[in-house]
Amino acid sequence: MITIGVDGAKRGWVYSIVERDRVLEIGFMEHFRFLGFPTLVDIPIGLPKKGERECDKLARKILSKRAASVFTVPCRAAVYQESYEDALRVNRECQGKGFPVQFWHIVEKVREVDVFFRSHPDLSDQIRESHPELCFLRISSKMMESKHTREGLNQRIKALRKHLVFDVENLQKICREHKIYIHDVLDSLVLALTQQFPLETIPEDPPLDEHGLPMQIIVPARTQRSPNPG
Repeated sequence: MITIGVDGAKRGWVYSIVERDRVLEIGFMEHFRFLGFPTLVDIPIGLPKKGERECDKLARKILSKRAASVFTVPCRAAVYQESYEDALRVNRECQGKGFPVQFWHIVEKVREVDVFFRSHPDLSDQIRESHPELCFLRISSKMMESKHTREGLNQRIKALRKHLVFDVENLQKICREHKIYIHDVLDSLVLALTQQFPLETIPEDPPLDEHGLPMQIIVPARTQRSPNPG
């Protein structure tokens, strides 16, 4: 089975394509698009009209000390404001609180994917939201250090190498060519790898947003550790 992981980067999107234990391709695209195979992407899909998404609450609970890596996703009206200040004001009205400026730094990518699904609603079962930290935790049964540290990067590489064959020097070469960070490549790899495992949905019965998009996070199942043979 061929699967794809996509992670947002500074100038666009990093993607990895894998088949079983083989890394078929790692690349970069300026704009989000469907690459033809089941995809997990690290970006919010499905935006609340009011209140907080249940999947984010549950993800933070699972990640415990790494809970800060899961953003509070603001309401849809806030996402489409022109300034962070206006977005904060609107979000306080619909959620009763603000949200971190770090989320505002990725808001254009959130909008890009949201607009993409309005044009391609039939792809919501092919492109789904996930979270690399949850995926690394589930495939390794270990909480990783920050991906911005050498130890954290080494932990992620070690976890991936138990299931995928790849050369770190080649990853670094790809990073130099596309001017991307290696942690973005590793995140895209774990999202692609995740789909080789039995999966579960957080929450189990996800609600839909006002445009019919499921507000969910897809992760490897807790009780199963072996990749799918397909």
